[in-house]
Amino acid sequence: MLHRKNIPLVILRSVRRIVFGFILLLARTASSQTTETVAEAGTKTEFASNVFGVGVNASVCTGMGLSFREHFGQSPLAYQISGGIWKSSGTTIGDIGGEFQYDLSVASSRLYALAGGGYYPVNFNSSSTGGATRFGGGVGYEGQLSRSVGVYCNLMITFFEPSGDILPLPSAGILVYFR
Repeated sequence: MLHRKNIPLVILRSVRRIVFGFILLLARTASSQTTETVAEAGTKTEFASNVFGVGVNASVCTGMGLSFREHFGQSPLAYQISGGIWKSSGTTIGDIGGEFQYDLSVASSRLYALAGGGYYPVNFNSSSTGGATRFGGGVGYEGQLSRSVGVYCNLMITFFEPSGDILPLPSAGILVYFR
C-alpha cells in the first residue's frame, strides 16, 4: 500500500532510474561524429527555423509526463510544457510545469541554461498539497539519437514551496522532433 508520505520517495526513485538510463544514452551520443570542423564545433547558437518536439519528461521541478517543446528559429530561446496525471490506490497524483531554455552551444548536441517551475498537488480530491509549488534553474545537455529523436538531462537547483527545501535534482526526457 502506498502512503502519502512515501509518494515523493517513490517518485524520486523512479526519476533516478530514468535519469541513469538517459545518462547511458547520452554517453553513447557523446562519441558520435559530426560534419563540423574542430574550429566550428560548438560555435553555432541557434536553429535556422522553428523546431517542435513531443515526448516525455521526468522532472520533479518542471513536470512529469507528456511534454511539448518549441525551439524558436533564428533565436537561442525555447520553451517546454510538461504534465501528467497518475492514479494509484485511490490517490490521484498530477502535475503541470514549464521551463524556458537559452542555448549556450548548438552543434550535434545542445548545451543550455534553463529556468522553470511546476505545480504538484498531491491529491486532487483534497486540499492538501504539501510542497506543491517548485521553482528552479540550472543547466541541461541534449544529444541526438537520430535526426528526429533527442534525449536530454538537466541538473536544476530546485526550491520547494511552502516547505522552503532547496535541492539539486536531475531530470531527463526524450523528444521526437518535427522540423
